[in-house]
Amino acid sequence: MQTNKARFRFRRTSGQRLNDELLTTLTILLSILVFVVAPLQANGVIAGRYFGLIFGAVLVPAAFMLAANLYAAGAILVAIILILVASEMEFRDSTILDVYLDAIAWLIAGVTLSIVVSRAVFAPGKVTFHRILGGVLLYLTIGLTFVALFGLVSLNVPEAFKGLEPVRANYFSIAGNLIYFSFVTLTTIGYGDIVPVHPYARGLANLEAVIGQLYPATLLARLVTLEITSAKSP
Repeated sequence: MQTNKARFRFRRTSGQRLNDELLTTLTILLSILVFVVAPLQANGVIAGRYFGLIFGAVLVPAAFMLAANLYAAGAILVAIILILVASEMEFRDSTILDVYLDAIAWLIAGVTLSIVVSRAVFAPGKVTFHRILGGVLLYLTIGLTFVALFGLVSLNVPEAFKGLEPVRANYFSIAGNLIYFSFVTLTTIGYGDIVPVHPYARGLANLEAVIGQLYPATLLARLVTLEITSAKSP
């Protein structure tokens, strides 16, 4: 009986270590996507179709990280499949359908990761390095979720943004600029080179700006509360 308990403890510890490593990997990969790959794509160094495949590859660690949650892992797998199907269609003969598939895949991945990671970050427990890293990952996924929402608005209202070319044959052809606009809005910098002019786009921009203001304060307050509670507990 003691041997079985030891084996179970070892498996649980090994699984937790694996999830922590995957969390770190996913955070690093998303950071590279946002701060390195996106500017290269916006500058024309990386083609939009390849940008989609890179994003699909970034989601692979997420699928492994969420393997214990069948619904979340299934949603990530659906997003990866949609990206692969859309990429195949783009290489053959791009249509508006594969553009929607790309945007929907991005939205599914962003919403799924945001929900799962937020539950882990704000759950009761000790404040660890991986919890803080999860907070960074959640911030990135919030920005990427709004990228998908802005993309869908731009698909349906071509002139929704001033300074941003309309989405035509390839959603990822402007993904770099959408990522830039999303994080400029999330951090409330607002340089003004890309401006939302349609009411739907303005509403989403306002919502993201409010989240960008409230999230760091909420996260910090929660971490402080958890640390105080952990210190008081025997």
